[in-house]
Amino acid sequence: MIENAEQKSLGWYRCRLGKITGSNVGLLMKNGKSGMFSDAAKNYIFQVAAERAMNPEIINDDIAFAEYLSTVNVESKAMRFGTEQEASARDLYSRLTGRHIVEVGACKHPTIPSFASSPDGIFYDEETGEGDVEIKCPSQNTFMKYKSDVYDNDSLLQVKYEYFYQCMAHMMCTGAKCCDFVVYNPFQADPIHIVRILPDEKVFAEMEKRIRMADDIINQIADVE
Repeated sequence: MIENAEQKSLGWYRCRLGKITGSNVGLLMKNGKSGMFSDAAKNYIFQVAAERAMNPEIINDDIAFAEYLSTVNVESKAMRFGTEQEASARDLYSRLTGRHIVEVGACKHPTIPSFASSPDGIFYDEETGEGDVEIKCPSQNTFMKYKSDVYDNDSLLQVKYEYFYQCMAHMMCTGAKCCDFVVYNPFQADPIHIVRILPDEKVFAEMEKRIRMADDIINQIADVE
């Protein structure tokens, strides 16, 4: 199920509130020293539990909810740069591949409760079928690292496991046949690097297992029936 709310809008943030999301699901995928979940994963579980237990009056009031978001969404200069460059990256990708990219909001998984992911675009072509796009616009040195070291599933997992699981989450939630991981920096003579990430059923199964376990813990903490 795809929500129509534009990404970064209040409606989009409301759709994601209290859900395990593609951008953070990688936190659940590393074991801790004494259990299934690492300390980072436990902190994320508490964060989602807090969202599920929020006062609905704040969530439903645009002014109050916007004020809440301003306290929890801290945007660095680098993050702002990446957000500003995303449209240019999408346009260049579209021109180079000839694919029409459709922007979407939060895509809820059809069978896993409280799990959603938000690809930076969805495309369809006869050769590939439906595909997702995930765009990153990093600094120049990071761009060159990805351009040099990321070329398939395994290399993305090794270089930036969070992005690997984010791409996997997109495909799980949309049913896409692939996810193009797109890295863009406008200061480069060759400013774009595109890597085709393919679905992996074993990875999907492990992600679902951990998401469901985390969701049960979150519901217990938030006292949700």
